[in-house]
Formats: sequence, C-alpha cells, structure tokens
Amino acid sequence: MSPPSPVILNVNDDEASRYVTSRVLGLAGFQVVDAGSGSEALALADEHTDLAILDVRLPDISGLEVCRRLKQAPRTRGMLVLHLSAQAVGPGDRAHGLEHGADGYLVAPVDPEELVAQVHALLRLRRAEREVHALSREVERQRRLLDMAMASAADPIALFDASGRLLFANQAAHAARGSHEVLVSGESLSAREEKDPSLAPFIRLMEVALSTGQVQRGAITLSTDQGPRHFDYTLSPTLDGDGQVAALMATSRDVTEERSEEEFREQFIGMLGHDLRNPLNALSMSAQQLKRKGNLDERQSSLTERILTSADRMDRMIRQLLDFARSRLGGGVPVVASDCDVFDVARRTLEEMRASHPGRMLMLEVVGDGRGAWDLDRLEQAFSNLLANALKYSPVDSPVRMWGQASAREVVLRVHNGGPPIPSEELPHIFAAWRRGSRAVQHEAAASSGLGLGLYITRQILLAHGGEVTVESSASGGTTFTVRLPR
Repeated sequence: MSPPSPVILNVNDDEASRYVTSRVLGLAGFQVVDAGSGSEALALADEHTDLAILDVRLPDISGLEVCRRLKQAPRTRGMLVLHLSAQAVGPGDRAHGLEHGADGYLVAPVDPEELVAQVHALLRLRRAEREVHALSREVERQRRLLDMAMASAADPIALFDASGRLLFANQAAHAARGSHEVLVSGESLSAREEKDPSLAPFIRLMEVALSTGQVQRGAITLSTDQGPRHFDYTLSPTLDGDGQVAALMATSRDVTEERSEEEFREQFIGMLGHDLRNPLNALSMSAQQLKRKGNLDERQSSLTERILTSADRMDRMIRQLLDFARSRLGGGVPVVASDCDVFDVARRTLEEMRASHPGRMLMLEVVGDGRGAWDLDRLEQAFSNLLANALKYSPVDSPVRMWGQASAREVVLRVHNGGPPIPSEELPHIFAAWRRGSRAVQHEAAASSGLGLGLYITRQILLAHGGEVTVESSASGGTTFTVRLPR
C-alpha cells in the first residue's frame, strides 16, 4: 500500500492565483485544500496538513500572524509554511517572513516547476524532521529502559568517565558495602583511594583499563556491614570514534559464599586425599606380600590381583585429588625440572598404556631432538591422562596416534583419536575441574569411572612448565589434543 499524498493548504484571497497554484500542485500529485482568508486557513489546518502555501497579504489576518499561530498551535506546530506573495517582495519582506517562522519564501509569479521543486524540498525536510523526532523518542525510550535496568540490576554497576570520575552507580553498588560505601559522584580516583586504601588494587586496574582501553578483570576483598566480602569485578572501557577511552563501566559480583564453599571443598579434598594414603598403602603392601608369598590357588590369586588393581586405581584418584588441591590452594602443580628426553617419556608412557590395553592400536612418531629440562614424572602423568582419554572415547578397532616434533624453541606433541567429536558446548570447558565427557559412545570399561580431573591436571602440569594444551574436535577430523612445551 503506497503512502498517502502530502496534504497542502493553499491560502490566497485572489481566486485566480489560488486556482493556478492549486492546479499546478494537483497535477504534481499533491492533495490540495483551498482557503481564501486567514481565519479559514486556521480552521482548515490540522495535524494531517503537511504544508501551507500562505499569502502574506490577506484581507482579515496577516499571513505573518497566521504563520505564527500555526507554528504555536499543538495540532499544527509541525506544519511547514511557504510564503508566496506578489506584493511583499523586497528583501526585508522575505527576511520578516522567515523571522516569523516561515520555512520558505517565494515571490509571485513563480515558475510552476520551481514551485513544485520548492514544495518537494520542504516536504523532504519535514520527513527528515519527523524521522529525527521519531529516532530521538526511541533513543530516549531506550535510554530510560537502560537506566531502569542498570538501576534495578542485582549486581553492582558503576559508570566512570575517561578520567575515572564517577558518573553513575546503581542501588546495588551503593548498598553492597553499607555504611562503608565511598561512592561519590564526580569524585576522582585519588580522592577515592585516600578515603579507602583497600580499593587500591581496584583503582590500579582501573588505571590500566583507562590507559589501554582493554577489558580488565580482578578480585578484591572489601569491608562491609556484614564483615569482609569477596567481589569479582570486570572493567569494560568504551572507546570513541578515535579509539580513545570515553567511559568505563565497572560490574562486580559478590562471590563470598561461592569462595567459602570452594575453599572448604578443596581443603576437605586435600585432607581426605592425604589421610587415605596410609590405609591404602597398607592394603596395597599386604596384597603385594600375599602375591610374593605364593602358594595361592586360582581364586585367591584373582582376588589378590583385583585388590592390587583397585588399589592402583584408588592411588591414581587420590593423587589427582592431591594435585587438584595443590593447584587450587598452592598456586599450581609443583614441578621439579631435570634433564630428560620428552620423546622417551612419551614412548615409555605409550608402551605402558599398550600393555594395559591389549588389543588396542597405539602408534608413536617423533621428529627432532626431544631433550630438555622438564619434570619427567609430571610429563608422564600428563601424557598418560591424554592417552587414557583418547582410548576411552574411541572405538576399539580404531588407532590412537601420538606424534611429536621438536624445534629450537619448543616441542609439540599431539594425541589423536577418531571417536565421536566433543560437543561444541563442552569444548570451552574441557579442561575444567570435575568435567567428564558426555559423548555417548564410551567403549572402555573404565570410561564411566574417574573424577573428571585428568584433563584439568594435565593442563595444570603444562602451565607449570610454561606450556599449554589445546584441543580441536570435529566429526570429520576426530579429536586432537596438542601439547606445547617451551625449551
């Protein structure tokens, strides 16, 4: 459906002139309403009238006064006015008309093409103004919604200018610390730090965000009416068109309860793992002595082997628990570097996995010199975790490949299996603690066991060596874990 034609009010007391003008505008596709006086024009004009072509000299009311009234009335204030006069033709007359609110001024007689072109130009102006007004109203509406959302957000939010002065803080930000709150609008960073020195880490990171324009994340402990509380926060700078920081938004979250629960769990795990070692060692040693003693019948030998296998599995789980607790509470998995050949470590680990998984195909290819200073035992633990994971999630008749290459700067090893791909939603969390794969096809009997710490600890071991481990997975290419160890 095409939009309606613009409505033009043609006001002129000279009937012949009015007819000619209306005829020209009608042929140009406009809807034209005629008026012979100022009072008639004021009566006919309404919110649907787009433009009035208004004679300056009218018998009852001056055209200038009609223009003024049209521009002031709520219903017609958006109407455009084009003065058209055959008598008030001097420069002063035109200036006077424009000063009284007219949007244009033409001297009669006017060429029909010029008249139509002038009307089209004014109507384009009217459409542009309407669009600007509509956009302004929408922007204002969205601004109010944003203000309401920020004000009512459950987490603290604060907005700062490019110098770090506070512009806005929502209710949650003011309430977070109760009577200890120091947020004051317009206050500088130095003044805020002077009032509360405990904010120093937050302010130092804010200075970094303001100077670099890069998002910064941190954690801080602050005094509140409820005692010390832990907050995680994010500092998000906003850049202007020139790439300079124009503002900075700070969002934070109270993680006190979460941190307390996590610390309790990790301390509990550490103590539990440590205290389990003694009875487990006694159990394992007793089973080993029975095995060495001999004279066991077939059933007794089977039970002894089962005890030793279960003890080994429990020992691995306990070591994982202890490594996890150390990494979370002690700043990472401890490593003791010594001269070793990483390719020899990979070869020995693969041979052990081959012995414990008869019938499975495990292949190793290496290129280059794998010698360097690393923790041999930790690397063996990491490689064992990766190979066990590959065996766990690949068909029994498919190979698990491990290949490595060495350069002057680093050693790279990859472990590949052709099993089902890791779901895309799990990939970002594959190295997180307590994560176990949800892939449906798990061919190994041991696939359902474990704590979900193997890949987490593997990553911690690589980080402790200054390296990294990454993963790629797809239906066509299988899953490949890549280990990088800097020399």
